[in-house]
Amino acid sequence: MKFHTFSYNMFLLLIAIIFTSCSSGDDTVKVEQDTIAPTIDCLESITVNIPSYEDGSIVSFETPEGSDNISAVTSQIAGFSSGTKFPIGTTINTFEARDGAGNKATCSFEVTVIQDEPSINLPYFVNANPTPEGKKWTKVENMSDEFNGTTFDDDKWHRSPATDGFNWIGRPPGLFESDNVTVSDGNMNVTTEKFESPKMVNGIEFTHGGAIVRSKLKAQQGHYYESRMKANKTIMSSTFWISFQQNCNTGPLRKLELDIQECVGRLTTTAAWAADFDHIYASNTWRHERECDTEVTGSLQSPAKTVLEKKNNSRYFVYGCWWKSPTEILFYLDGQLTHTITNPPADFDLEGHLTMAIETYDWNPIDSETIFETGSFDDLTTKYDWIRSWKLEDE
Repeated sequence: MKFHTFSYNMFLLLIAIIFTSCSSGDDTVKVEQDTIAPTIDCLESITVNIPSYEDGSIVSFETPEGSDNISAVTSQIAGFSSGTKFPIGTTINTFEARDGAGNKATCSFEVTVIQDEPSINLPYFVNANPTPEGKKWTKVENMSDEFNGTTFDDDKWHRSPATDGFNWIGRPPGLFESDNVTVSDGNMNVTTEKFESPKMVNGIEFTHGGAIVRSKLKAQQGHYYESRMKANKTIMSSTFWISFQQNCNTGPLRKLELDIQECVGRLTTTAAWAADFDHIYASNTWRHERECDTEVTGSLQSPAKTVLEKKNNSRYFVYGCWWKSPTEILFYLDGQLTHTITNPPADFDLEGHLTMAIETYDWNPIDSETIFETGSFDDLTTKYDWIRSWKLEDE
């Protein structure tokens, strides 16, 4: 009995000693610190090529997962997640693994989206190539220009209304001035302006300046014409078209016009028919009224258009036209067929001049919100990255 009492007393003493030891000094129970960082590995960098008309690409990838001696949580701290749209250029995706003790590790990889450029040696066609069997496209060099360097090619193009044979100086209040046409940074730039004071020309007052450029070589049916162009942001136009000379004495009597693209940078109080003209691919065929053209009364037109999701000044677009025959004209946007004119108001069987005109319109008048005095060079300028002309030849 004494043995059991002694054992029980010893047990109580041990409990007291342990309790006293744990209660003295620091009351916190010490736990061994976790100093081992997680690990995380990222995949290799990704490169995606997209057509020139796309502004990004959806990219999917395997999301990295961290590991740890105990446990870790993985999160993305930079970039875009898998399955989202990545913009043109390089995006750095960074992931972090962190454990409960605050240890962390990161890894990164790049997603590069490259916008393909149209070939310099072929017309830009995407998905469907309309080239007839047994034929090939050959560039018409004297009506094509990459606009590299800093010198305007006066051998290929007119930029002065005094020399182009049309004698059209602009639609008031916009005057065509050749010094608004420059070449730099791989573009032909046609810059708009507001004059410090109005200019009187032929008894007409002009307050703003634009410009007009025409090919010296004549355009003709059967050929393909395309331009990569970015519109200015003003109320003035950005255009790419074919103009035809007319003369009541020497002919031709028909006054034709083939508009490949015509838009404006910004709309003001404008006509209902032009409500989309700041985000549009607008084409048209005209037979203008002339006194000596007795076959028609009033100007006739046959238009076609494609409304765009983005404004014409938001990026470069490639506008193309296959003047296939006198009665069939096909229009391409960024290499894809978008609309066709098969019932022009006259046979388009004359030769004309490629034309780029930046002008004012009475249906889109200058308003108080003008940016002519505050806009940057880029805002005020229509930029032509290149113009290319092609003809069909036997293979």
